[in-house]
Amino acid sequence: MAMQNGARDPLQLPQRQTNSAGSQLCLACSAPCGLLLSLLWVVPALAQPESPSSAAFALPNSREILTPPSPPTLSIPPNPADSTPAADLTLKGALTAEELVVPQSPLQVRIERREGLSLEEALEIAVAQNPAVQQARLTVERAEAGVALAQAAFAPTLSSRANYQYSEAPSPGGGPRRESHTLSASVVRVEYTAFDSGLREQNLKLAQEALRIAQLQLEQTLQTVKQAVANAYYDLQSADARVAISQAAVESSEATLRDAQARERVGLGTRFEILQAETELANNRQTLLAAQNTQQLNRRRLAELLNFPSPTDVLASDRIEPMGEWDLSLEETIIAAFAQRQELERRRRELEQAQSRLRLAQARNGPRIGLFASLDAVNDFNASRDSFDVGYSVGANFSLTWFDGGEAAAQARQAQIDGQVAVSNFVGTRNEIQRGVEEAFLTLSSSREQIDSAKVAIASAEESLRLARLRLQAGVGTQTEVINAEAALTTARGNLSNAVIAYNRALVQLKRAIGSL
Repeated sequence: MAMQNGARDPLQLPQRQTNSAGSQLCLACSAPCGLLLSLLWVVPALAQPESPSSAAFALPNSREILTPPSPPTLSIPPNPADSTPAADLTLKGALTAEELVVPQSPLQVRIERREGLSLEEALEIAVAQNPAVQQARLTVERAEAGVALAQAAFAPTLSSRANYQYSEAPSPGGGPRRESHTLSASVVRVEYTAFDSGLREQNLKLAQEALRIAQLQLEQTLQTVKQAVANAYYDLQSADARVAISQAAVESSEATLRDAQARERVGLGTRFEILQAETELANNRQTLLAAQNTQQLNRRRLAELLNFPSPTDVLASDRIEPMGEWDLSLEETIIAAFAQRQELERRRRELEQAQSRLRLAQARNGPRIGLFASLDAVNDFNASRDSFDVGYSVGANFSLTWFDGGEAAAQARQAQIDGQVAVSNFVGTRNEIQRGVEEAFLTLSSSREQIDSAKVAIASAEESLRLARLRLQAGVGTQTEVINAEAALTTARGNLSNAVIAYNRALVQLKRAIGSL
Protein backbone atom coordinates (compact mmCIF):
# COMPACT_ATOMS: atom_id res chain seq x y z
CA MET A 1 0.00 0.00 0.00
CA ALA A 2 2.88 2.36 0.77
CA MET A 3 4.39 1.65 -2.59
CA GLN A 4 1.09 2.40 -4.30
CA ASN A 5 0.78 5.74 -2.51
CA GLY A 6 4.35 6.58 -3.42
CA ALA A 7 3.63 5.84 -7.04
CA ARG A 8 0.71 8.25 -7.03
CA ASP A 9 2.50 11.07 -5.17
CA PRO A 10 4.42 12.61 -8.12
CA LEU A 11 1.11 13.29 -9.90
CA GLN A 12 -0.68 14.54 -6.79
CA LEU A 13 1.97 16.71 -5.14
CA PRO A 14 1.53 19.82 -7.29
CA GLN A 15 -2.14 19.95 -6.20
CA ARG A 16 -1.51 19.74 -2.44
CA GLN A 17 -1.20 22.72 -0.07
CA THR A 18 1.16 22.14 2.94
CA ASN A 19 3.48 24.25 5.09
CA SER A 20 5.81 21.53 6.37
CA ALA A 21 9.47 21.71 5.45
CA GLY A 22 9.53 18.08 4.39
CA SER A 23 6.63 18.63 2.07
CA GLN A 24 8.29 21.68 0.58
CA LEU A 25 11.43 19.67 -0.07
CA CYS A 26 9.48 16.88 -1.75
CA LEU A 27 7.66 19.45 -3.84
CA ALA A 28 10.95 21.02 -4.93
CA CYS A 29 12.32 17.62 -5.88
CA SER A 30 9.22 16.44 -7.68
CA ALA A 31 8.65 19.66 -9.68
CA PRO A 32 11.28 18.83 -12.35
CA CYS A 33 9.90 15.32 -12.60
CA GLY A 34 6.37 16.65 -13.09
CA LEU A 35 7.59 19.08 -15.71
CA LEU A 36 9.39 16.25 -17.50
CA LEU A 37 6.28 14.08 -17.45
CA SER A 38 4.21 16.95 -18.81
CA LEU A 39 6.66 17.47 -21.67
CA LEU A 40 6.61 13.75 -22.45
CA TRP A 41 2.81 13.92 -22.70
CA VAL A 42 2.63 17.17 -24.72
CA VAL A 43 5.33 16.42 -27.34
CA PRO A 44 3.60 13.33 -28.82
CA ALA A 45 0.36 15.27 -28.91
CA LEU A 46 2.06 18.07 -30.86
CA ALA A 47 3.58 15.54 -33.24
CA GLN A 48 0.16 14.11 -34.16
CA PRO A 49 -1.62 15.61 -37.20
CA GLU A 50 -4.08 18.28 -36.35
CA SER A 51 -7.62 16.94 -36.21
CA PRO A 52 -10.23 18.71 -38.31
CA SER A 53 -12.07 21.45 -36.55
CA SER A 54 -15.47 20.57 -35.22
CA ALA A 55 -16.77 23.76 -36.84
CA ALA A 56 -16.39 22.09 -40.26
CA PHE A 57 -19.07 19.57 -39.26
CA ALA A 58 -21.43 22.03 -37.64
CA LEU A 59 -25.06 22.09 -38.72
CA PRO A 60 -26.17 25.01 -40.89
CA ASN A 61 -27.49 28.04 -39.08
CA SER A 62 -31.05 28.69 -40.17
CA ARG A 63 -30.75 32.40 -39.33
CA GLU A 64 -27.73 32.88 -41.60
CA ILE A 65 -28.87 30.94 -44.67
CA LEU A 66 -30.44 33.09 -47.37
CA THR A 67 -32.98 31.42 -49.63
CA PRO A 68 -31.93 31.78 -53.30
CA PRO A 69 -34.44 33.34 -55.70
CA SER A 70 -36.51 31.02 -57.86
CA PRO A 71 -35.50 30.54 -61.52
CA PRO A 72 -37.24 32.80 -64.05
CA THR A 73 -40.32 31.60 -65.88
CA LEU A 74 -40.73 31.73 -69.66
CA SER A 75 -42.44 34.88 -70.88
CA ILE A 76 -44.83 34.15 -73.74
CA PRO A 77 -45.33 36.84 -76.40
CA PRO A 78 -48.90 37.64 -77.48
CA ASN A 79 -48.45 36.06 -80.92
CA PRO A 80 -45.49 33.71 -80.71
CA ALA A 81 -44.10 33.17 -84.19
CA ASP A 82 -41.78 30.34 -83.24
CA SER A 83 -44.06 28.34 -80.96
CA THR A 84 -44.48 25.56 -83.51
CA PRO A 85 -43.03 22.38 -82.03
CA ALA A 86 -40.06 20.80 -83.73
CA ALA A 87 -40.72 18.04 -86.22
CA ASP A 88 -40.86 14.52 -84.87
CA LEU A 89 -37.90 13.02 -86.71
CA THR A 90 -38.18 9.64 -85.03
CA LEU A 91 -41.67 8.96 -86.34
CA LYS A 92 -41.50 10.68 -89.73
CA GLY A 93 -37.85 10.15 -90.57
CA ALA A 94 -35.35 12.52 -92.17
CA LEU A 95 -34.17 12.52 -95.78
CA THR A 96 -30.91 14.37 -95.32
CA ALA A 97 -28.50 15.08 -92.49
CA GLU A 98 -29.51 18.76 -92.59
CA GLU A 99 -33.00 17.77 -91.46
CA LEU A 100 -31.67 16.37 -88.19
CA VAL A 101 -32.26 19.50 -86.16
CA VAL A 102 -33.13 20.25 -82.55
CA PRO A 103 -35.56 22.87 -81.23
CA GLN A 104 -34.17 26.38 -81.44
CA SER A 105 -36.70 28.30 -79.36
CA PRO A 106 -37.70 27.90 -75.69
CA LEU A 107 -41.34 27.93 -76.79
CA GLN A 108 -40.78 24.73 -78.76
CA VAL A 109 -39.86 22.74 -75.62
CA ARG A 110 -42.50 24.29 -73.36
CA ILE A 111 -45.04 21.81 -72.01
CA GLU A 112 -48.42 23.02 -73.22
CA ARG A 113 -50.72 20.05 -72.63
CA ARG A 114 -51.39 17.33 -70.12
CA GLU A 115 -52.65 13.88 -70.91
CA GLY A 116 -54.04 11.40 -68.46
CA LEU A 117 -53.26 7.81 -69.42
CA SER A 118 -54.04 4.38 -68.10
CA LEU A 119 -51.31 1.78 -68.02
CA GLU A 120 -52.71 -0.03 -71.06
CA GLU A 121 -52.82 3.21 -73.05
CA ALA A 122 -49.25 4.01 -72.05
CA LEU A 123 -48.09 0.56 -73.19
CA GLU A 124 -49.80 0.97 -76.58
CA ILE A 125 -48.20 4.38 -77.12
CA ALA A 126 -44.78 3.05 -76.16
CA VAL A 127 -45.04 0.17 -78.65
CA ALA A 128 -45.86 2.65 -81.42
CA GLN A 129 -43.50 5.51 -80.56
CA ASN A 130 -40.61 4.38 -78.37
CA PRO A 131 -37.25 4.93 -80.15
CA ALA A 132 -35.79 1.61 -78.97
CA VAL A 133 -38.72 -0.28 -80.48
CA GLN A 134 -38.39 1.62 -83.75
CA GLN A 135 -34.68 0.85 -83.93
CA ALA A 136 -35.40 -2.86 -83.34
CA ARG A 137 -37.95 -2.81 -86.17
CA LEU A 138 -35.41 -1.20 -88.49
CA THR A 139 -32.90 -3.88 -87.54
CA VAL A 140 -35.41 -6.54 -88.61
CA GLU A 141 -35.94 -4.81 -91.95
CA ARG A 142 -32.20 -4.62 -92.49
CA ALA A 143 -31.84 -8.33 -91.70
CA GLU A 144 -34.60 -9.10 -94.22
CA ALA A 145 -32.61 -7.22 -96.83
CA GLY A 146 -29.57 -9.32 -95.88
CA VAL A 147 -31.53 -12.52 -96.54
CA ALA A 148 -32.58 -11.20 -99.96
CA LEU A 149 -28.94 -10.39 -100.68
CA ALA A 150 -27.83 -13.91 -99.78
CA GLN A 151 -30.59 -15.45 -101.91
CA ALA A 152 -29.50 -13.36 -104.92
CA ALA A 153 -26.21 -15.27 -105.04
CA PHE A 154 -28.07 -18.40 -106.25
CA ALA A 155 -29.45 -16.68 -109.36
CA PRO A 156 -27.52 -16.24 -112.64
CA THR A 157 -26.35 -12.78 -113.62
CA LEU A 158 -27.13 -11.13 -116.96
CA SER A 159 -24.96 -8.27 -118.10
CA SER A 160 -23.97 -6.24 -121.15
CA ARG A 161 -20.60 -4.68 -121.77
CA ALA A 162 -19.19 -2.37 -124.44
CA ASN A 163 -15.71 -1.09 -125.17
CA TYR A 164 -14.61 1.61 -127.63
CA GLN A 165 -10.95 2.06 -128.53
CA TYR A 166 -9.18 4.60 -130.78
CA SER A 167 -5.52 4.15 -131.72
CA GLU A 168 -2.87 5.40 -134.15
CA ALA A 169 -0.38 2.71 -135.08
CA PRO A 170 3.23 3.88 -135.63
CA SER A 171 4.39 3.96 -139.26
CA PRO A 172 8.05 3.03 -140.11
CA GLY A 173 9.88 5.53 -142.32
CA GLY A 174 7.72 8.48 -141.37
CA GLY A 175 4.74 7.45 -143.46
CA PRO A 176 1.20 8.34 -142.60
CA ARG A 177 -0.12 6.79 -139.39
CA ARG A 178 -2.98 4.38 -139.51
CA GLU A 179 -6.00 5.30 -137.43
CA SER A 180 -8.16 2.63 -135.91
CA HIS A 181 -11.60 2.81 -134.35
CA THR A 182 -12.82 -0.35 -132.65
CA LEU A 183 -16.10 -0.99 -130.90
CA SER A 184 -16.51 -4.32 -129.14
CA ALA A 185 -19.44 -5.41 -127.03
CA SER A 186 -20.81 -8.37 -125.15
CA VAL A 187 -24.43 -8.00 -126.07
CA VAL A 188 -25.59 -10.53 -123.50
CA ARG A 189 -23.39 -12.32 -120.97
CA VAL A 190 -24.74 -14.97 -118.62
CA GLU A 191 -22.71 -16.09 -115.57
CA TYR A 192 -23.68 -18.72 -113.06
CA THR A 193 -21.83 -20.30 -110.15
CA ALA A 194 -22.44 -24.01 -110.38
CA PHE A 195 -20.42 -25.09 -107.34
CA ASP A 196 -18.73 -23.12 -104.56
CA SER A 197 -18.19 -25.72 -101.80
CA GLY A 198 -21.26 -24.51 -99.88
CA LEU A 199 -20.35 -20.81 -99.55
CA ARG A 200 -23.71 -19.56 -100.73
CA GLU A 201 -25.63 -21.98 -98.54
CA GLN A 202 -23.72 -20.92 -95.43
CA ASN A 203 -24.07 -17.22 -96.26
CA LEU A 204 -27.83 -17.69 -96.65
CA LYS A 205 -28.03 -19.57 -93.37
CA LEU A 206 -26.07 -16.84 -91.64
CA ALA A 207 -28.44 -14.21 -93.02
CA GLN A 208 -31.47 -16.24 -91.92
CA GLU A 209 -30.03 -16.66 -88.42
CA ALA A 210 -29.34 -12.93 -88.29
CA LEU A 211 -32.96 -12.26 -89.25
CA ARG A 212 -34.26 -14.60 -86.57
CA ILE A 213 -31.99 -13.00 -83.98
CA ALA A 214 -33.25 -9.56 -85.02
CA GLN A 215 -36.84 -10.75 -84.66
CA LEU A 216 -36.10 -12.16 -81.23
CA GLN A 217 -34.39 -8.90 -80.30
CA LEU A 218 -37.51 -7.01 -81.39
CA GLU A 219 -39.71 -9.20 -79.20
CA GLN A 220 -37.28 -8.79 -76.31
CA THR A 221 -37.16 -5.03 -76.81
CA LEU A 222 -40.96 -4.85 -76.81
CA GLN A 223 -41.10 -6.74 -73.51
CA THR A 224 -38.29 -4.67 -72.00
CA VAL A 225 -39.84 -1.36 -73.04
CA LYS A 226 -43.23 -2.44 -71.73
CA GLN A 227 -41.67 -3.36 -68.40
CA ALA A 228 -39.82 -0.04 -68.27
CA VAL A 229 -43.03 1.86 -69.04
CA ALA A 230 -44.93 -0.11 -66.41
CA ASN A 231 -42.24 0.59 -63.80
CA ALA A 232 -42.22 4.28 -64.75
CA TYR A 233 -46.00 4.33 -64.49
CA TYR A 234 -45.86 2.75 -61.03
CA ASP A 235 -43.13 5.23 -60.04
CA LEU A 236 -45.54 8.00 -60.99
CA GLN A 237 -48.35 6.36 -59.06
CA SER A 238 -46.08 6.04 -56.04
CA ALA A 239 -45.16 9.71 -56.31
CA ASP A 240 -48.83 10.65 -56.64
CA ALA A 241 -49.60 8.64 -53.52
CA ARG A 242 -46.80 10.34 -51.59
CA VAL A 243 -48.12 13.73 -52.65
CA ALA A 244 -51.65 12.86 -51.56
CA ILE A 245 -50.43 11.42 -48.25
CA SER A 246 -48.22 14.44 -47.62
CA GLN A 247 -51.07 16.80 -48.40
CA ALA A 248 -53.29 14.95 -45.93
CA ALA A 249 -50.52 15.17 -43.33
CA VAL A 250 -50.19 18.92 -43.93
CA GLU A 251 -53.95 19.40 -43.55
CA SER A 252 -53.95 17.38 -40.35
CA SER A 253 -51.00 19.40 -39.00
CA GLU A 254 -52.79 22.63 -39.85
CA ALA A 255 -55.83 21.43 -37.90
CA THR A 256 -53.59 20.51 -34.97
CA LEU A 257 -51.98 23.96 -35.07
CA ARG A 258 -55.36 25.66 -35.10
CA ASP A 259 -56.45 23.60 -32.11
CA ALA A 260 -53.26 24.48 -30.23
CA GLN A 261 -53.72 28.18 -30.96
CA ALA A 262 -57.34 28.04 -29.82
CA ARG A 263 -56.37 26.24 -26.61
CA GLU A 264 -53.65 28.81 -25.96
CA ARG A 265 -56.13 31.68 -26.38
CA VAL A 266 -58.53 30.28 -23.79
CA GLY A 267 -55.72 29.49 -21.38
CA LEU A 268 -55.80 25.72 -21.71
CA GLY A 269 -52.69 25.38 -23.87
CA THR A 270 -49.13 26.56 -23.82
CA ARG A 271 -46.74 28.26 -26.21
CA PHE A 272 -44.75 25.05 -26.32
CA GLU A 273 -47.69 23.18 -27.89
CA ILE A 274 -47.98 25.85 -30.60
CA LEU A 275 -44.28 25.64 -31.40
CA GLN A 276 -44.50 21.87 -31.49
CA ALA A 277 -47.42 22.01 -33.93
CA GLU A 278 -45.65 24.59 -36.11
CA THR A 279 -42.54 22.40 -36.30
CA GLU A 280 -44.61 19.39 -37.30
CA LEU A 281 -46.42 21.44 -39.96
CA ALA A 282 -43.16 22.76 -41.41
CA ASN A 283 -41.69 19.27 -41.59
CA ASN A 284 -44.79 17.93 -43.33
CA ARG A 285 -44.67 20.77 -45.84
CA GLN A 286 -41.04 19.93 -46.52
CA THR A 287 -42.03 16.33 -47.21
CA LEU A 288 -44.82 17.54 -49.50
CA LEU A 289 -42.44 19.69 -51.53
CA ALA A 290 -40.04 16.80 -51.98
CA ALA A 291 -42.92 14.53 -53.05
CA GLN A 292 -44.13 17.09 -55.58
CA ASN A 293 -40.65 17.37 -57.04
CA THR A 294 -40.42 13.58 -57.39
CA GLN A 295 -43.83 13.59 -59.02
CA GLN A 296 -42.73 16.06 -61.71
CA LEU A 297 -39.55 14.09 -62.39
CA ASN A 298 -41.46 10.82 -62.78
CA ARG A 299 -43.92 12.47 -65.16
CA ARG A 300 -41.07 13.58 -67.39
CA ARG A 301 -39.43 10.14 -67.30
CA LEU A 302 -42.67 8.48 -68.39
CA ALA A 303 -43.19 11.06 -71.14
CA GLU A 304 -39.66 10.40 -72.38
CA LEU A 305 -40.37 6.68 -72.72
CA LEU A 306 -43.61 7.40 -74.59
CA ASN A 307 -41.81 9.83 -76.95
CA PHE A 308 -44.65 12.23 -77.64
CA PRO A 309 -44.24 14.43 -80.76
CA SER A 310 -44.69 17.57 -78.64
CA PRO A 311 -43.74 18.17 -74.97
CA THR A 312 -46.48 16.57 -72.86
CA ASP A 313 -47.04 16.20 -69.15
CA VAL A 314 -48.32 12.69 -68.42
CA LEU A 315 -50.76 11.94 -65.63
CA ALA A 316 -51.51 8.49 -64.24
CA SER A 317 -55.26 7.90 -64.38
CA ASP A 318 -55.36 4.36 -62.95
CA ARG A 319 -56.23 3.85 -59.32
CA ILE A 320 -53.65 2.41 -56.97
CA GLU A 321 -54.97 -1.10 -56.54
CA PRO A 322 -53.77 -4.64 -57.29
CA MET A 323 -53.86 -5.19 -61.05
CA GLY A 324 -54.57 -8.92 -61.05
CA GLU A 325 -53.49 -12.22 -59.59
CA TRP A 326 -50.96 -14.90 -60.47
CA ASP A 327 -52.24 -18.43 -60.92
CA LEU A 328 -48.97 -20.33 -61.42
CA SER A 329 -46.72 -21.83 -58.80
CA LEU A 330 -43.09 -20.84 -58.53
CA GLU A 331 -41.89 -23.97 -60.29
CA GLU A 332 -44.47 -23.65 -63.07
CA THR A 333 -43.48 -20.04 -63.58
CA ILE A 334 -39.80 -20.94 -63.92
CA ILE A 335 -40.57 -23.63 -66.52
CA ALA A 336 -42.84 -21.25 -68.44
CA ALA A 337 -40.13 -18.61 -68.41
CA PHE A 338 -37.57 -21.08 -69.79
CA ALA A 339 -39.98 -22.01 -72.58
CA GLN A 340 -41.04 -18.49 -73.56
CA ARG A 341 -38.13 -16.16 -73.00
CA GLN A 342 -36.65 -14.71 -76.17
CA GLU A 343 -33.22 -14.41 -74.59
CA LEU A 344 -32.72 -18.18 -74.43
CA GLU A 345 -33.81 -18.70 -78.02
CA ARG A 346 -31.52 -15.88 -79.04
CA ARG A 347 -28.56 -17.63 -77.39
CA ARG A 348 -29.43 -20.80 -79.30
CA ARG A 349 -29.51 -18.86 -82.54
CA GLU A 350 -26.15 -17.32 -81.74
CA LEU A 351 -24.74 -20.84 -81.35
CA GLU A 352 -26.23 -21.83 -84.73
CA GLN A 353 -24.75 -18.70 -86.24
CA ALA A 354 -21.31 -19.52 -84.87
CA GLN A 355 -21.53 -23.04 -86.31
CA SER A 356 -22.52 -21.61 -89.72
CA ARG A 357 -19.51 -19.28 -89.63
CA LEU A 358 -17.32 -22.30 -88.83
CA ARG A 359 -18.59 -24.19 -91.88
CA LEU A 360 -18.25 -21.06 -93.99
CA ALA A 361 -14.61 -20.66 -92.97
CA GLN A 362 -13.94 -24.31 -93.77
CA ALA A 363 -15.46 -23.88 -97.26
CA ARG A 364 -13.56 -20.75 -98.24
CA ASN A 365 -10.60 -22.64 -99.70
CA GLY A 366 -12.69 -25.28 -101.43
CA PRO A 367 -12.97 -25.63 -105.21
CA ARG A 368 -15.29 -23.35 -107.18
CA ILE A 369 -16.76 -23.91 -110.63
CA GLY A 370 -18.43 -21.17 -112.65
CA LEU A 371 -20.21 -21.30 -116.04
CA PHE A 372 -20.56 -18.48 -118.54
CA ALA A 373 -22.00 -17.78 -122.01
CA SER A 374 -21.66 -14.62 -124.04
CA LEU A 375 -22.92 -13.17 -127.34
CA ASP A 376 -20.26 -10.79 -128.69
CA ALA A 377 -20.10 -8.18 -131.46
CA VAL A 378 -17.20 -6.17 -132.90
CA ASN A 379 -16.79 -3.35 -135.45
CA ASP A 380 -13.54 -1.57 -136.42
CA PHE A 381 -15.25 1.02 -138.65
CA ASN A 382 -13.11 0.14 -141.72
CA ALA A 383 -15.00 1.29 -144.81
CA SER A 384 -12.95 -0.81 -147.24
CA ARG A 385 -14.54 -4.05 -146.08
CA ASP A 386 -17.28 -5.45 -143.92
CA SER A 387 -15.91 -4.78 -140.47
CA PHE A 388 -18.86 -5.88 -138.35
CA ASP A 389 -19.01 -9.39 -136.98
CA VAL A 390 -20.98 -11.32 -134.38
CA GLY A 391 -19.79 -14.29 -132.35
CA TYR A 392 -20.37 -16.16 -129.14
CA SER A 393 -18.43 -17.85 -126.38
CA VAL A 394 -19.21 -20.40 -123.73
CA GLY A 395 -17.02 -21.92 -121.10
CA ALA A 396 -16.32 -22.72 -117.49
CA ASN A 397 -13.80 -21.63 -114.91
CA PHE A 398 -12.30 -23.47 -111.98
CA SER A 399 -10.51 -22.08 -108.95
CA LEU A 400 -8.91 -23.62 -105.89
CA THR A 401 -6.94 -21.89 -103.16
CA TRP A 402 -3.95 -23.95 -102.03
CA PHE A 403 -2.61 -21.59 -99.36
CA ASP A 404 -4.13 -18.47 -97.79
CA GLY A 405 -1.65 -17.80 -94.98
CA GLY A 406 -3.90 -19.40 -92.34
CA GLU A 407 -6.83 -16.98 -92.82
CA ALA A 408 -9.51 -19.68 -93.09
CA ALA A 409 -8.13 -21.56 -90.06
CA ALA A 410 -8.13 -18.38 -87.98
CA GLN A 411 -11.72 -17.62 -88.95
CA ALA A 412 -12.72 -21.16 -88.05
CA ARG A 413 -11.07 -20.79 -84.63
CA GLN A 414 -12.92 -17.53 -84.04
CA ALA A 415 -16.21 -19.25 -84.90
CA GLN A 416 -15.46 -22.07 -82.47
CA ILE A 417 -14.80 -19.56 -79.67
CA ASP A 418 -18.01 -17.69 -80.55
CA GLY A 419 -19.88 -20.96 -80.13
CA GLN A 420 -18.35 -21.51 -76.69
CA VAL A 421 -19.27 -17.95 -75.72
CA ALA A 422 -22.86 -18.55 -76.87
CA VAL A 423 -23.08 -21.66 -74.67
CA SER A 424 -21.72 -19.75 -71.68
CA ASN A 425 -24.16 -16.89 -72.32
CA PHE A 426 -27.02 -19.39 -72.50
CA VAL A 427 -26.17 -20.78 -69.06
CA GLY A 428 -25.80 -17.29 -67.57
CA THR A 429 -29.08 -16.10 -69.09
CA ARG A 430 -30.90 -19.19 -67.83
CA ASN A 431 -29.66 -18.61 -64.28
CA GLU A 432 -30.54 -14.94 -64.46
CA ILE A 433 -34.08 -15.71 -65.62
CA GLN A 434 -34.60 -18.20 -62.80
CA ARG A 435 -33.28 -15.74 -60.22
CA GLY A 436 -35.53 -12.97 -61.55
CA VAL A 437 -38.60 -15.23 -61.40
CA GLU A 438 -37.82 -16.30 -57.84
CA GLU A 439 -37.33 -12.72 -56.68
CA ALA A 440 -40.53 -11.53 -58.33
CA PHE A 441 -42.54 -14.47 -56.98
CA LEU A 442 -41.32 -13.97 -53.42
CA THR A 443 -41.93 -10.21 -53.68
CA LEU A 444 -45.46 -10.87 -54.94
CA SER A 445 -46.24 -13.13 -52.01
CA SER A 446 -44.70 -10.76 -49.47
CA SER A 447 -46.45 -7.70 -50.93
CA ARG A 448 -49.83 -9.43 -50.79
CA GLU A 449 -49.35 -10.05 -47.06
CA GLN A 450 -48.12 -6.49 -46.56
CA ILE A 451 -51.31 -5.19 -48.17
CA ASP A 452 -53.42 -6.98 -45.57
CA SER A 453 -51.19 -5.77 -42.74
CA ALA A 454 -51.22 -2.17 -43.98
CA LYS A 455 -55.04 -2.17 -44.23
CA VAL A 456 -55.29 -3.21 -40.60
CA ALA A 457 -52.70 -0.60 -39.61
CA ILE A 458 -54.60 2.20 -41.37
CA ALA A 459 -57.85 1.30 -39.61
CA SER A 460 -56.08 1.25 -36.25
CA ALA A 461 -54.20 4.50 -36.93
CA GLU A 462 -57.36 6.32 -37.97
CA GLU A 463 -59.15 5.23 -34.81
CA SER A 464 -56.08 6.08 -32.73
CA LEU A 465 -55.99 9.60 -34.16
CA ARG A 466 -59.69 10.08 -33.51
CA LEU A 467 -59.33 9.00 -29.89
CA ALA A 468 -56.20 11.13 -29.41
CA ARG A 469 -58.10 14.23 -30.57
CA LEU A 470 -61.01 13.40 -28.28
CA ARG A 471 -58.64 12.92 -25.34
CA LEU A 472 -57.01 16.27 -26.08
CA GLN A 473 -60.36 18.00 -26.27
CA ALA A 474 -61.40 16.40 -22.99
CA GLY A 475 -58.20 17.57 -21.32
CA VAL A 476 -56.90 14.12 -20.48
CA GLY A 477 -54.54 13.75 -23.45
CA THR A 478 -51.59 15.66 -24.83
CA GLN A 479 -50.81 17.17 -28.17
CA THR A 480 -47.82 14.85 -28.48
CA GLU A 481 -50.24 11.92 -28.61
CA VAL A 482 -52.07 13.62 -31.50
CA ILE A 483 -48.85 14.28 -33.42
CA ASN A 484 -47.68 10.70 -32.90
CA ALA A 485 -51.03 9.38 -34.09
CA GLU A 486 -50.85 11.60 -37.20
CA ALA A 487 -47.37 10.31 -37.97
CA ALA A 488 -48.50 6.70 -37.50
CA LEU A 489 -51.43 7.24 -39.88
CA THR A 490 -49.17 8.81 -42.50
CA THR A 491 -46.77 5.88 -42.23
CA ALA A 492 -49.59 3.34 -42.53
CA ARG A 493 -50.99 5.04 -45.63
CA GLY A 494 -47.55 5.08 -47.22
CA ASN A 495 -47.04 1.41 -46.37
CA LEU A 496 -50.30 0.47 -48.08
CA SER A 497 -49.52 2.34 -51.30
CA ASN A 498 -45.98 0.94 -51.32
CA ALA A 499 -47.27 -2.60 -50.81
CA VAL A 500 -49.83 -2.30 -53.62
CA ILE A 501 -47.30 -0.84 -56.04
CA ALA A 502 -44.69 -3.45 -55.09
CA TYR A 503 -47.30 -6.14 -55.79
CA ASN A 504 -48.03 -4.64 -59.22
CA ARG A 505 -44.32 -4.37 -60.02
CA ALA A 506 -43.78 -8.02 -59.13
CA LEU A 507 -46.80 -8.99 -61.23
CA VAL A 508 -45.37 -7.11 -64.22
CA GLN A 509 -41.99 -8.75 -63.69
CA LEU A 510 -43.59 -12.22 -63.67
CA LYS A 511 -45.48 -11.45 -66.88
CA ARG A 512 -42.26 -10.22 -68.39
CA ALA A 513 -40.53 -13.41 -67.25
CA ILE A 514 -42.86 -15.61 -69.31
CA GLY A 515 -43.03 -13.15 -72.22
CA SER A 516 -46.72 -12.29 -71.83
CA LEU A 517 -46.51 -8.63 -70.87
